[in-house]
Amino acid sequence: MVKILHTADLHIGEDIFSQYSMKAATERFNDILYSLDQIKDIAIQNEVDAVIIAGDVFNRIIPSGNSSYYFSKFLKQLLENRIHTIIVRGNHDRPYTEDSSELLKTYNILLSSKQEEYFHYLSRIENIVINSKNGKKISFTALPYYPSDLEFKEVQDIKEAFEKSRIEKRQDFIRSLKEESLKKVNELKNSVQADYHILIAHVPIMGAIPGSERVFLGSKYEIVYEVNEICRLPFDYIALGHFHVMQQIGSEKCWYSGSIFRLTFDESSYIDGREVSRSDKGVIFVSDDNGKLVPKPITIKTRDLCVVHLNYSNPKIMPLPQNLGEVVENISAKCLIKDKSLPPCVKVFIKISDIQRKMLNEYKIREMLLEKGYLDIKFEIITEQTEQISLKTTNMPVEEALKRYIESLQIDSQLKKQVLKESLKILKEVM
Repeated sequence: MVKILHTADLHIGEDIFSQYSMKAATERFNDILYSLDQIKDIAIQNEVDAVIIAGDVFNRIIPSGNSSYYFSKFLKQLLENRIHTIIVRGNHDRPYTEDSSELLKTYNILLSSKQEEYFHYLSRIENIVINSKNGKKISFTALPYYPSDLEFKEVQDIKEAFEKSRIEKRQDFIRSLKEESLKKVNELKNSVQADYHILIAHVPIMGAIPGSERVFLGSKYEIVYEVNEICRLPFDYIALGHFHVMQQIGSEKCWYSGSIFRLTFDESSYIDGREVSRSDKGVIFVSDDNGKLVPKPITIKTRDLCVVHLNYSNPKIMPLPQNLGEVVENISAKCLIKDKSLPPCVKVFIKISDIQRKMLNEYKIREMLLEKGYLDIKFEIITEQTEQISLKTTNMPVEEALKRYIESLQIDSQLKKQVLKESLKILKEVM
């Protein structure tokens, strides 16, 4: 039986977590290693013929020594078990210039002759053929990420005609490059004899979901493919990378495996306590069944990322609780700690009125949440101006108007009494 494991978007690199505390950054990097370890175990236990990595091995073109070391360790374990490891270049693997060398190419030099036989880094539109453990020939064709390298900036009326011509030229360039790429992919596929043909592409596809609950609308900096341009190609399986949500797109044989852990809060597992659809992380296990390759998602264990929204923008309807413990409980209720070995990270969006902003101590809230066991907490606070309160004082004594105004303020009751006392004292002196 032919058995293949499809993964992508490893994004190994400590720099992803530089905004976290030292402890949280260390734990988040360990999340990557934990995912790699699970993928390695799945591959070895299932005795797969090949592991596909459809781009973006590292988060940076020049990764840290730590990142390179742990990936090398992961790779060595696969190669020592005679598992072909096939990597296609992603946008994070692409060098700054075409003249620059690529780190992943150096592995061919560093590996032993036996290991080298099972390592394949495909940086161009190219093709390799391997033999499965049961003697089947499997052809792999690569379609790496290729940005257009053309960008333009909008200008004012005087240059509008020139700008329009540039846009048209760019569109022609993308169209011709796309046609040339797809033509070459088909030619390579047809040039080899194999039992199964697999396409590995690190590309953005219109209509696919890049991160949780976001829709990809295309970019002027990269070549975007339509679903039919990729997913209807005559391959037995199409392994995609670049978008971080595991998803089937276009046909049953065309899959994004997604990233191997939750990189950012765009890939949150919970929003306000509601589990986000398609938030699972994992790999695609592909095996043959009666001459047809059948993909099957396998989930792996990863840390939860939660997004929580709190709204205190209208003090009359929802005043900020005087006890910050209530705020902490509101956040905790919307992001449960389900696994103490992998406590979640939380991002809290708070809308608050300007008159209550000084009463909100997010540092104290963060401290209390850390004590409850959360790994890290981020805040994004949006301050909204409160509608000014006006009181008609016609036929009303000034003292009474002042009392009513102070009573209407959303401040601590003890502070309110003190403000009223001092205000009446000042008013009496003025009068």
